[in-house]
Amino acid sequence: MNFVPILLILLTTLKIHAQSEYTKEKVVFISPFYELQFPFADMKADFGVNSNLGLELSLINDNNIYLSMSGSFLFGSQVKDTTILDHLMDDNNNIIDKNGQIAEILLNQRGYNTKLKLGYLYPIIHENSGLLANSSIGFHQHKIHIDVKNSTVPQLGTENKKMYDQLASGLSVSAFMGYLNISKKSGIHFYAGMEWMRAFTYNQRSYNHLVGGPIEKMRNDSFLGFKFGWIVPVSKRSTKEFYYF
Repeated sequence: MNFVPILLILLTTLKIHAQSEYTKEKVVFISPFYELQFPFADMKADFGVNSNLGLELSLINDNNIYLSMSGSFLFGSQVKDTTILDHLMDDNNNIIDKNGQIAEILLNQRGYNTKLKLGYLYPIIHENSGLLANSSIGFHQHKIHIDVKNSTVPQLGTENKKMYDQLASGLSVSAFMGYLNISKKSGIHFYAGMEWMRAFTYNQRSYNHLVGGPIEKMRNDSFLGFKFGWIVPVSKRSTKEFYYF
């Protein structure tokens, strides 16, 4: 058993170094978001400021590469051309329903967006927080929503509305720059920033009352948005420590 004291002597003379090695793991999160969008180009000619409400599923890998997919619902109450139904009005500028009553009709903006995003997180304070930059490719659609309240107007049935709603859709691209924060201490997780989006859309109706036929010209539907998202982590980055001699 002479090797026992020798081993003890060796152990006491060794310098034991405990060194931490940090390994990043991917973080996956869900983000409900709201965006206030200001229209430009063709979109500005047709609509005012709108809201964009949606949900994202995102991943930041161990190299800070950001991947995400999102879907959102676009809505607004400012339709610029309020004359699209003027030819249906009587001498008192009212539209009459099938019961001979004055119909209440509202024009609103409706649409949706889907996007696939690729970006990068530039850490500032710690590995989970910093500048987030990403770009996307997606699909955009919008139209004039003709809402007939509590009555039936034969001239504005489901099929007839299509002559007036100016439905347009097409591919979109976007770029986002903002700040992302995932705080272990406070538990407050969010991102906020600005987003520019351009959609290359075409009118999808074969007949438009506006021109008496199809509209074939490509539209430039652009937005500048101020976006805020609340982050709900599904999996978090962790720090693993390895101790060795």
